[in-house]
Amino acid sequence: MKVQHYYVDSELNDDSAYKQAMKFACELAEKDPNVKRVILLASTKKTVSWLERAFSDKIVKDLFKGLKFEGCKPLYKIETVQTYKQQYSAQDIIITMAIDDKDVLPLNDMHSVIAIIAIPWQKSGLKQYLETWNPIDIRSNKNFKSEIAQPNCIVIKALEQLTNSINLSNGINHPSDNTRAKTTVLALHKYETSLDADLVKSYLTRVLHWENDVADELAGLIRTLNAGKFFKGGDRTGLQNHYKGWKQKCEEES
Repeated sequence: MKVQHYYVDSELNDDSAYKQAMKFACELAEKDPNVKRVILLASTKKTVSWLERAFSDKIVKDLFKGLKFEGCKPLYKIETVQTYKQQYSAQDIIITMAIDDKDVLPLNDMHSVIAIIAIPWQKSGLKQYLETWNPIDIRSNKNFKSEIAQPNCIVIKALEQLTNSINLSNGINHPSDNTRAKTTVLALHKYETSLDADLVKSYLTRVLHWENDVADELAGLIRTLNAGKFFKGGDRTGLQNHYKGWKQKCEEES
């Protein structure tokens, strides 16, 4: 199921953002009868001060147990990044409360998540989420930006070839898949003057449908080389042949 992506163009103590996001979630649930819950996702049980300013202490306390609001079908419930576990029978809208990329990006892989409404503390903390999914701002009804940056053609051909040659259900853990992944990264890093790990990860998740943690593992290999460090594994010979093959495919399509 394709996850719908939204955000609130907001930063810091914007208390109205929470009520607006909750109202928007109610409207989404009205259009989709499968939605049963709206999860207010916090970093910890103590980081719910935004809700405490917007609602009474009793309402916030009830939200930890689950609460329905008049005129809105789904149950609203506070969960933390540690307590929220996907349920295959549940269909949830997630409102993220000032949590960053590390905890927001994995939500896209959860089968129980229908939509994400991200409320940032600072937009820099959601940089990857915003640039990967180009979410719609619920206030303006406009996407984060009109165009999503993507890698150049040669990098794309390399990533497509890798995707088609490995078993993604196992990540890149199988020895042969791990070798292919590392060889691909080695070849690209050697012959591409600028290999952006975040851009590669974004393309893998958004276009090639890699799960977040697997894409992050490959991006981690790029970050290692970009930092002047090394990793074990991968074929270190014949890298130019791989690169020439990807380049030729681009030339044939141009």
